[in-house]
Amino acid sequence: MKERALACGVHVLQPARLRGGALRGILELRPDALVWAAYGNLVPAALLDAVGGRALNVHPSLLPRWRGAEPIAHAILAGDARTGVTLMEGTAELDAGAIVAQEEVEIGGSETTGELEERLARLGGEMLERDLPLYLEGEIVPRPQDPGGATWAPKLDPKGGALDLEKPADELARIVRAYTPDPGAFTTFRGQRIGVRRASVAGGAPAQHGVVALRGGVPHLAAGAGWLRLDEVKPAGKRAMSGADWARGARGLEGATLPS
Repeated sequence: MKERALACGVHVLQPARLRGGALRGILELRPDALVWAAYGNLVPAALLDAVGGRALNVHPSLLPRWRGAEPIAHAILAGDARTGVTLMEGTAELDAGAIVAQEEVEIGGSETTGELEERLARLGGEMLERDLPLYLEGEIVPRPQDPGGATWAPKLDPKGGALDLEKPADELARIVRAYTPDPGAFTTFRGQRIGVRRASVAGGAPAQHGVVALRGGVPHLAAGAGWLRLDEVKPAGKRAMSGADWARGARGLEGATLPS
């Protein structure tokens, strides 16, 4: 957005926080309306009042489900089959504004947070182009959210990316997807962090949790239920590579127990 604005000769302000002199500078521009997306702070009431409430927040979830900082990752973690984008009226309360428009999409079975975020960003842009003019002209009547249906999506804890092999393989695969690209899912081998970028669920006889078996050269980890196949990993200080490529250079991996 900033690059496009500068290319068109539009004056751009980029304050670190909407307060003090930065807030006064925006108010002096006498804005007609506000639009924001993926903004990690509350918008001051003074700014909302300045535009008479003509404000839209683009949020990547089907509100009121997944209010908060990480709605895409939490939808994946929860195993939701669908998510979407909501255009809501911006309010001083976090993600609680009335719904102006909403579109649903299916979540792909192997889709990561980064991939789904890119897809929802494009959808959000299309919705803004279509619905923002209608909203500003009063042709859309917003509908209130049901607060009883609200769920919360706090910022991911990086420590939550550590793969606990006591958990079922399908849950671990969702953690990998939800934590990719950031803050990242991982395990350790001989004290070295091994980032897990892609993983899938595989069958097989039960084994001690965390035991590694090489099947067709690809490392599989015994989980609480099922096996987790390591399809793509990133050892510390190295490039991302297939699990098979990593296994070829990791001596003693067969039969080892992770984390180690």
